[in-house]
Amino acid sequence: MLGFDRESKFFFNLTISEDKIVLPATIRKMLDELKKETKGDEDYPYNSMVMTAITGKVEKAGEKWTFTARGSGQKFELVPNDDLKKMVDAGKTLVTVAGNVTDEKGLRLEVSSVKDPAN
Repeated sequence: MLGFDRESKFFFNLTISEDKIVLPATIRKMLDELKKETKGDEDYPYNSMVMTAITGKVEKAGEKWTFTARGSGQKFELVPNDDLKKMVDAGKTLVTVAGNVTDEKGLRLEVSSVKDPAN
């Protein structure tokens, strides 16, 4: 997860252990707690959540795609890109993907890139 710290004017990169579950709702809750700690003096808006690499299993049932994270077991509705479709058509189901995570209409992972897992 990438972020921006207004006080230091630097971006930060938060790395999360593979077996932990952090979702957009988790981040929004944390930001609400930060606002309470500052007694509302600071605003911490939620922008988006982008995963830069997560490994898991892809399943396709008809038109529905799902992704299950290898470490945490968290399931996502998957919006595949063309590269992922080609990999699944070639028989690969264990992949490492990157993409935007949203939860407005259920938990969705919109794939921006895909590759074979490193391990």
